[in-house]
Amino acid sequence: MTGSAAEIRIEPGTTAEALGDSLDRAFESGASVVLLDATGELPERFDAPAGWLHGVTAFELPLVFAFEGPVAGGLTEVALACDIRICGAPGALKGRLRGNARARTLAGDGPALTLFLGQALDADALLAAGLVSNVTAVGEALAEARRTVEVIASRGPIATRLGKEAIWRGLAQPLEQALRFETDLTLLLQTTKDRAEGVRAFLEKRPPIFTGE
Repeated sequence: MTGSAAEIRIEPGTTAEALGDSLDRAFESGASVVLLDATGELPERFDAPAGWLHGVTAFELPLVFAFEGPVAGGLTEVALACDIRICGAPGALKGRLRGNARARTLAGDGPALTLFLGQALDADALLAAGLVSNVTAVGEALAEARRTVEVIASRGPIATRLGKEAIWRGLAQPLEQALRFETDLTLLLQTTKDRAEGVRAFLEKRPPIFTGE
């Protein structure tokens, strides 16, 4: 067994509750990475109850968000709560950020202020601000996102989860404390069967078979 990817399509009828349920099912299925497909027709409104977004931000598995056209309102917050965003030109994000501290950390004052004011950032501006990882040609965002999740799924699932935890918890810590936290997680990872399998696979010059143990 190696990690698997789950794919969730955001459609006109998708609500915050339905998306949350889909994420829960993806986690329970044993997936090691989740792709949110927002490349098609999207909900006209996406309203999330107070505190709901924290569940997306704190989701243990890596989240990849793919979009093509303009993403606005509550879905902008969902996109910015994900770990990797892939945009097909001429995609755009339009405010709001509200209490999304992660997005404010990533965007800096200029882009964050633009979104707080409800204005839009186009694909080039998003890439320059570091708010998307890649800008593709029209119609290619989903394929690129699938390639990305395939690579993540091929890695050890424990390592990817701990890597995400190290990044996002480390951002809020002083540098010395963040480095100590990363070291602690590395030591924890070295006690796993997957780490031993990775070493064996390297020495035997074969692809590793991770079990999530």
